[in-house]
Amino acid sequence: MIGLTQNIKDLLLIGGGHSHIIAIKRLAMKPLTNVRITLISSNVLTPYSGMLPGLIAGHYAHEDCHVDLRILCQWAGIKFIHRKVMHMDPSKKQIDCQDNLSLRYDVLSINVGSQPALHSIPGAIIYGSPVKPIKQFLQQWQHWLTTQQRSNHLQRIVVVGGGAAGIEILLALHYRLANTTAIRAEFTLICADSRILNSHNKKVQNFFHRHFKTLGIRLIQGKYVVSALEYQLVLDDHTRYGYDFLAWAIHANAQPWLGKSGLACDHNGFIQVDEYLRSISHPDIFATGDCAAFTPMPLPKAGVYAVRQGPFLAKNISTQLVGHGSLQPYKPQRYFLSLLTTGERYAVASRGAFFAHGKWVWLWKNYIDRSFITSFNLK
Repeated sequence: MIGLTQNIKDLLLIGGGHSHIIAIKRLAMKPLTNVRITLISSNVLTPYSGMLPGLIAGHYAHEDCHVDLRILCQWAGIKFIHRKVMHMDPSKKQIDCQDNLSLRYDVLSINVGSQPALHSIPGAIIYGSPVKPIKQFLQQWQHWLTTQQRSNHLQRIVVVGGGAAGIEILLALHYRLANTTAIRAEFTLICADSRILNSHNKKVQNFFHRHFKTLGIRLIQGKYVVSALEYQLVLDDHTRYGYDFLAWAIHANAQPWLGKSGLACDHNGFIQVDEYLRSISHPDIFATGDCAAFTPMPLPKAGVYAVRQGPFLAKNISTQLVGHGSLQPYKPQRYFLSLLTTGERYAVASRGAFFAHGKWVWLWKNYIDRSFITSFNLK
């Protein structure tokens, strides 16, 4: 029995992101001999980011767009630990969690997402609601919504960030207030770039310009926030804009503990990984999704990459633990299909120069999203 115990290897997964939940299913379908798997997550329910705008708008219930990690782990036969990671020491192969819990690993994988780079704007950490972590944003939005239900004042909703997340969340907030509450509100999007959705084609950009104009949403482009005050933002041209609810959807930074981990990271604190999704400094550690900086060319922070990395992660973890066979390189696609919602049950499809829009696009996206969640209903 002692010999068998010594041969057991520990695979530790940190974070319940898209890559990990897919990898867990793959690993459960092809169990590894003498491997003990543990998932550590600060959340029991992990959100599917693609459905967040629909949840805010009121098209989905909370349970429609979350995966229960405890149930998934129970089904897969792995241990689930509901804790927040505080520190890691790759030289000792040790992870330290809250409540003085320490764990050792033979192979480690990290899939903990990202968060808006609030440190780059004075006051942003104190004022406003970052769109990630998603759980925190939903709680803050719901609290604000509840407190304003009886207000007769015109509410000022401001979203900072002109990428897909900022656009979709602003339009979801607009739809929710206009269609399910008596709250009167005006909406503003502030975009530091000269154009919104600068990673998308001109037709997509023009569509959302027109849509904003139709809805009466103010669009400020080519200006960035230099500081956040209570109920007021200061822009780089010294103009000031008041707000009652403020959402941050600006460029991403890594969680602070990653940059202090001793792993090779880029200037934003994301773990640098090779084509096999392994840390370039510690080959016994994998990282995927938003928390990883793919080399030589970093990828956009989009959920589609995390989803598609999941099967490669499972395969390469298995190969590494077994000790023979070849690792499989992950080759990201140059273009990927984006399905952007417009608040109502209507969406835009974008891929390279391709552009389409309509209710049918929303129904298509809804089918894809619900199918993804349904695949994890493992009770």
